[in-house]
Amino acid sequence: QLPISKRIKSADVLFSFLDTVSKKGYVAVDSYDGSIMYDFSRDVTTICDIDFFRKKPTFNDMGENYWGTKRLKAPEECVYGAVIDEATNVFTLGALLFDNYFGNFTDAEVSRRYEMNAFTPCSFEKWELNKASYDVALKAVSKERSDRFAMIDEFYKAWKAALLSK
Repeated sequence: QLPISKRIKSADVLFSFLDTVSKKGYVAVDSYDGSIMYDFSRDVTTICDIDFFRKKPTFNDMGENYWGTKRLKAPEECVYGAVIDEATNVFTLGALLFDNYFGNFTDAEVSRRYEMNAFTPCSFEKWELNKASYDVALKAVSKERSDRFAMIDEFYKAWKAALLSK
């Protein structure tokens, strides 16, 4: 419901937070839309519920039931023994950008996506920003880790540049 400019500012908080987490040697675990609080009266985004974050390196030690909302999880968060790292966090942040910030889904599409219980990006026609930002977000949610941004700050730089393009 927020204007796009406020959603972009809120997304900046997520980028900054996850970049700081990584630089401190941690990886976000169980990071999802329920961990984001927005104070509408002050236009402040707050991150909460970070008690499952782990020191790097870390691995999926639970298999398919690894922490997190399935509709926002990277593929490796469903595979026992898989590396969970910054590229995993890139995926989750990209999924949040689609799911909660700039993907314009109808109520029926939202219901279907919840039933699927897996992440699916919206089409460009349903994206509320420019094509360059769509392409950056799409790269972030690549199923293949090697096709994603390896680091949050790399993703953020590409995101900022994309927002400035026509």
